[in-house]
Amino acid sequence: MTLNPDKYLPPPRFSWPGGKRCAVMLCFDVDGETTALSEDPDLARRLTTMSQCEYGPTVGVPRLLGLIDHLGVPATFFIPSFIAMNHPEMTRAIAASGHEIGAHGHLHEKLAYLNPEQERDVLRLSLGILEEVIGKRPVGFRAPWFEINPGTTDLLVNEGFLYNASLMSDDVPFIHGNGLVEIPGQWMLEDWEQFAFNADPAWGVIPEDCEKVYRLWWDEFEAMRDFGCCFVLTLHPWLSGRPSRVRLLERLLRDIAAAGDVWFCQGEELARWVLANPGARRVLDFDARG
Repeated sequence: MTLNPDKYLPPPRFSWPGGKRCAVMLCFDVDGETTALSEDPDLARRLTTMSQCEYGPTVGVPRLLGLIDHLGVPATFFIPSFIAMNHPEMTRAIAASGHEIGAHGHLHEKLAYLNPEQERDVLRLSLGILEEVIGKRPVGFRAPWFEINPGTTDLLVNEGFLYNASLMSDDVPFIHGNGLVEIPGQWMLEDWEQFAFNADPAWGVIPEDCEKVYRLWWDEFEAMRDFGCCFVLTLHPWLSGRPSRVRLLERLLRDIAAAGDVWFCQGEELARWVLANPGARRVLDFDARG
């Protein structure tokens, strides 16, 4: 058997602005102390565990913010309102730098364990706090642990959201039946699986070396660029704010930018493009084709 010698390059999944081949959305989930407190409030007494989480808002965010502002790369920060309330100047510094702030629960609550009324109340609480801190109501949402309930998308529309960034059923954005834009992610483009570790309570396994993580993320970017996809990278400042990982991110962003045909965007900007260009998405699902 003779194989086709040409590289497999299907039609792009999406038509991006300016003829770009790929979109890149850089996200930071600033979970901070809620990483521990959402699991068990008694962990507040475990000072070493809490200090690791606090590293995110106090050291990781300033360092990462310095990097992306130095590079000129826009980003979206999903922040639990408990963190915004306890680190208001950090939150305002992010907004003042022109980056987007999205909602991410109050105490990083797992929505699967909330009934509809509790979920609504947590969302409204978080929106009120974020609006008070930054003077603007977020239009983007990411569920803690990415997990949403059957009624979450309707709740988001009712509360005035433009987009959700929680599902994983595609590698380009799509529009829900109620008009909400979905910006899908994936676990492979997440730093928790690569870097998270805590002795007790046990989180993660063994932190990966940065070279391996670079190859993992770069290979996925190159393939997503070939296929015309949306590269959504999600990082946690308490993990990726460590010095060697900041260097990893700098290397990755510089190499992505060097490709020359990539659209760096924030969630709101991406969602508005999707709504303004409903025919931009190429459907692959055989059962969804009309």
